[in-house]
Amino acid sequence: MNYKIILSNKKILLKLSVIAAIVIVLFLAVHIFSHLGTDRRVFIYPVSGSSKNQKEVRYLASNPVQGKIWYYVDELLLGPSFYRGRPLFTLGTRVDYCFLRDKTLYVGLSEEAALQGSGSRNIEESVSLFKKNIKKNFAGIKYIELFIDGNFIAD
Repeated sequence: MNYKIILSNKKILLKLSVIAAIVIVLFLAVHIFSHLGTDRRVFIYPVSGSSKNQKEVRYLASNPVQGKIWYYVDELLLGPSFYRGRPLFTLGTRVDYCFLRDKTLYVGLSEEAALQGSGSRNIEESVSLFKKNIKKNFAGIKYIELFIDGNFIAD
């Protein structure tokens, strides 16, 4: 009699294991297929009321019209989506130009970047974090020349 109980418990355990495996495979398939055609990018933003930074992961289109780097910089300027996240530059800052030559990235931002309002950090910290974000996501870039309203911003 005990053998029947043990045998039925093993059958139940086997069925539950199979169902759990199917559910896990299904979740993995959905995750993988939902990110096809995208690149995983990391964004680092300052946290309000703290000197710490926080990472955010976004999946961006693999072949954007404006190019991967320009698209990334546009997304970076949009600011964080997490609670208490602060933008690097004043909201409304836009990219005037962005191009790569000989491992040097040239980025021109609009004049709003210099205003540093709406909770953004000071310009030196913002520029440093801006460059850190780009170098972290694009290994081939060695130097970044940043211009705000046509004026070169030195390190």
